[in-house]
Amino acid sequence: IIILEPDAICHTDCLDAAGLAKRMSLLSAAVDTLTAAGGLIYIDAGDSNWIPGSTVAERLVLSGVKKAAGFALNVSHTEYDANEHKFAAGLRAVLGDTVNYVIDTSRNGAGSTTKEWCNPLQAKLGLNPTLVTNVPGCDAYLWVKRPGESDGECNGGPKAGKWWAEYARKLAIR
Repeated sequence: IIILEPDAICHTDCLDAAGLAKRMSLLSAAVDTLTAAGGLIYIDAGDSNWIPGSTVAERLVLSGVKKAAGFALNVSHTEYDANEHKFAAGLRAVLGDTVNYVIDTSRNGAGSTTKEWCNPLQAKLGLNPTLVTNVPGCDAYLWVKRPGESDGECNGGPKAGKWWAEYARKLAIR
């Protein structure tokens, strides 16, 4: 399972039309290459509280989601599973019900109250990773963001990507 380019679809407001087209083309080519190599590719689609679903769906189509295993939601974010399932249902209504999805549950056990993205202090581990979700279209709950990995030097954290044992312990207290 490969989560392709977290934030690449949602962080495009700085691109002009040519830049956006180039990014979507590169993502589509990556889907082709990684799928041909045997990967199950899920294109990151942000979360339910970021950009409108119509914009996400359009960008997913341009980036080759129909050739991929599907899309990923909530990567490194803290939105509740119920919100992500509802958002996914809206996307699938546009994309088709053969386009499946996965949800990152590594920090969403307490949901999102502050919309803080960098080492959110309220975060808790969500559901354990599993391929059994009992939700049609949802292929897996994953811990894409490694619990305890810092987002950066905010809220007392070390540099981005560094292990932070204190934060990992805090996330584990459900």
